[in-house]
Amino acid sequence: MRRLVTLVLATAVPLTLALPGAVAADPRKPAAPAAPVIAQARAALDGTAKEADRDVTMAMRDVFLARPDLSPAGKRQADALLGRPTDSESPDNPNTTTYQANAPRAQVCGPHVCVTYVTASADVSSAAWAAQTLQVMEASWTREVDQMGYRAPAADGAAGGDGRFDVYLADVSSQGYYGFCVPEAPVAGQKYLAQAYCILDNDMLGFPMDPVSSLRVTAAHEFFHAIQFNLDAAEDKWWMEATATWIEEQVAGDVNDNRQYLPVGQLGKPGVPLDTYDGSLAMYGNWIFIQRLSQAYGVDAIRQIWSRLDAATGAPDESSIKAVSAFLKTKKTRFADFYSTFVEANLIPQKKYAEGAAYKAAPVASKVTLTGKKRKTGAKKLAAPHLSSTSLRIKPGKGINGKRKLLISVDATRGKKASPVARALVFTKKGAVSKTTIKLNKLGKGSKLVKFNRGKVKYVVLLLSNASTRYKNCVTANTNWACGGKPKDDKQKFIVNASVR
Repeated sequence: MRRLVTLVLATAVPLTLALPGAVAADPRKPAAPAAPVIAQARAALDGTAKEADRDVTMAMRDVFLARPDLSPAGKRQADALLGRPTDSESPDNPNTTTYQANAPRAQVCGPHVCVTYVTASADVSSAAWAAQTLQVMEASWTREVDQMGYRAPAADGAAGGDGRFDVYLADVSSQGYYGFCVPEAPVAGQKYLAQAYCILDNDMLGFPMDPVSSLRVTAAHEFFHAIQFNLDAAEDKWWMEATATWIEEQVAGDVNDNRQYLPVGQLGKPGVPLDTYDGSLAMYGNWIFIQRLSQAYGVDAIRQIWSRLDAATGAPDESSIKAVSAFLKTKKTRFADFYSTFVEANLIPQKKYAEGAAYKAAPVASKVTLTGKKRKTGAKKLAAPHLSSTSLRIKPGKGINGKRKLLISVDATRGKKASPVARALVFTKKGAVSKTTIKLNKLGKGSKLVKFNRGKVKYVVLLLSNASTRYKNCVTANTNWACGGKPKDDKQKFIVNASVR
């Protein structure tokens, strides 16, 4: 979903992790009761939900997935929520975004997209803006479908007039949104594939960016959600939002609106799990992980991973982290190894990302200075939940002269089965960075000597990654973590001892 931005403003942000009765991240078995899903979507749609519960696209996605198990009355409420602005107002849901009765409507169409708007009432839009929207949406289609090779959104039959993809212009900025996308109905014969439409703001005025820039990134992001709904509408929500935010870079890379989220993703908060989906906006900031994948293996790597997530009959239907791991295996790379290099890249983004000079480096968790009098760190205890990292910066101080070295010993308390990775980066005063991996045995223990001469070494950073991809009770645990399961290795601790030699 595209929200009211920027982070310094009052933002409309996504659903929280712990919502009783909410649909799971990969809800192959919808949660019960479903009534909270309806109430949540209503509040998100009319802008009255608290900030942490305002991801309209995912809220509507949850309604779509919950609908089959609702009562007849619940189904009517769901249908009203999922209905288009041109549908009549439903007594089951007074909050549905609908056009005012008898408001004059117009439509402009291109080869793949039709844009519908009204020429009077609060949702009024000009013919020029509708034409601009059509041009931008067709450009998103060209880039994402024709050039990048993603499966197009499902045809919607006669809805909206014909099978072309439909976009509606409405005054959603008054509720705090740039736009959102709605999975309105299942694709024939498919349970988790959906046809969809999008609603975009009727003029994109009042936002920090100029209207056309706002439109370009919103169109790219929301159109990709429509593509996702025809691949797997029930996919992990963190992945859906992270890849939709990343696609902005591929369609409207000069706008750079997605950079504002980097401080809340793992570039700014490395200790928050990668698969987080909550009101912190972490999933938007974690487009940087998708960017790292695409830089390492090409832009098409993300489409290949989505092909593993495909929920069509006979397709793999994997979940996000499992699919990434499987893809990396085809490249003869372990997930843990790739993740540790991602953590490293975030510490030195200017060296590792195409636009990294504009990114602020990830912070270190703890710092210590060793001197001639204090030559040992003592046991430093650091923690990292699943798919996150922590770090220790060790600086040579007064008295650390000559050809000194630093002996670093690491004890990852949950052992090798939890996929811990330890890497030492030596930053020299001349600006160079040398890297080494500290091999950990089955018990999670290992040590390494690195250079520590104060005359040459600025500091050493020990990066400790919890790259665990182990979950239990996938789907049935009904969580917003990857696969809807519970992480097995959130209690990973690292005990570090370092001494001057």
